Amino acid sequence: MATNHYFNHHGTDTPEQRLIENLTIESIKTFGIDVYYLPRTLNDEDKLMGEDNTASYNSAHIIEMYIKTIDGFEGQGDFISKFGLQINDQITFTVAKRRFRELGMTSDGRADIPHEGDLIFFPTTSALFQILFVEDEAIFYQTGQLQSYDMLCEMFTYSDQNFNTGIEELDKIEREQSYSINFTLDTGSGNYTIGEQVYQGTSLAAATVKGEVAAWNAADKVLKLINMTGNFSGTSNIIGDSSSASYSIDSFDAQTSAANTAATSSTNQEIEAAADAIIDFTEGNPFGSL
Repeated sequence: MATNHYFNHHGTDTPEQRLIENLTIESIKTFGIDVYYLPRTLNDEDKLMGEDNTASYNSAHIIEMYIKTIDGFEGQGDFISKFGLQINDQITFTVAKRRFRELGMTSDGRADIPHEGDLIFFPTTSALFQILFVEDEAIFYQTGQLQSYDMLCEMFTYSDQNFNTGIEELDKIEREQSYSINFTLDTGSGNYTIGEQVYQGTSLAAATVKGEVAAWNAADKVLKLINMTGNFSGTSNIIGDSSSASYSIDSFDAQTSAANTAATSSTNQEIEAAADAIIDFTEGNPFGSL
């Protein structure tokens, strides 16, 4: 016997489908929470491994989501591994498809769906979660349509990504957790501004030594830099691109005990020297002689 022709479960944008979609959105708005959604921009993707440690997050969008894991965090939780303390809390968020499309992120060349690798800022715990998997069939074709996405997320581990969202609570993650060097400055004038580019040379465009200001203590003349390119020299001033502040270098905590001038930040000679005094490599066969 044919189905009831008064109900169309296989059409497109039918009244029944719009009703279910509206009820889904209303339920999430009632019982969900506001989060920030941060789309990821790949700058240098490894096509083989499918990852990019230099990825950047240049925008943040407020949207309501429903927490599906109401009994607490899932995943392996907190445990001690050979790499130290690891926090692998997982959580599942649900978002309405129509509301996600309304964010208008297709202008970035993305499809209007959540992507693995994007971030969700969970304000209740002030934590960032990275999307591991997006399920679009969690609620299976109500009235012949899919109304929501389920996003399985895991606690985000910072790995030198760039945050330029314009939201202080998010952008400070990079300044606090990125690799940095503190420069103690000497004579000069002006005040550096947080987030500006600094350089050594005639201009920022021509400079081969650059960095981004993460913090500036005017009283102690301590400048904290991140996202550095090249090796800073103790013989040239550090110039702020937007503030025009300019100071000579007194010293900095380079990873070498040299004269704090031409040290590279990619090698750690102090740790290597200390390790040589701790670990004994003189034994040819630690398990005995043949």
